[in-house]
Amino acid sequence: MLKQFIVLLFITLSLFAQSEAQFQTNSDLDRVYNETIKAYMKDDKTVTEFVYKSHAYVVFPTVGKGGALIGGAYGEGRAFIGGRYVANVILNQYTVGIQAGGQQYSEIIFFKTVDAFEKFKKDGFQYATQMSVVPLYSGLSGDVNFAEDVQVFTSSAAGLMLEFTTGFQNFTYIPLK
Repeated sequence: MLKQFIVLLFITLSLFAQSEAQFQTNSDLDRVYNETIKAYMKDDKTVTEFVYKSHAYVVFPTVGKGGALIGGAYGEGRAFIGGRYVANVILNQYTVGIQAGGQQYSEIIFFKTVDAFEKFKKDGFQYATQMSVVPLYSGLSGDVNFAEDVQVFTSSAAGLMLEFTTGFQNFTYIPLK
């Protein structure tokens, strides 16, 4: 059991380290966000509509996630209104339940209305029950409508994860100065 936990911890830490290594300069960082948005738009035409019609959206190019009974995830993102970068957003997820492994994924959250986005900025958290099996590599995208005015798209990049958990995501909204 200890060996398995150490392996899971190593996988999770390597996913986090890999995601942090991507962000070396502002131009590299801008490129990563642009590529993430374009990849989602290419994979699903519905995303293109959301990009142009939503009040705001938040992009997380890389989220690292791991767990063994108790788990967590972390990602750094940007909020956009009308295509303009307006804030940084930090995602922290805490879960408990049947889970083992680690994964890396990207996520875009669309806010169809001003009220939905303002609620997100103010409340900053979302309860969730999750069930997933992630193979070593998967480029498949999925979408979840967790509120009438909010749409979430995720795409798994790499990892090996089995989970049936409950927990919550906490978002910290940091407006640009």
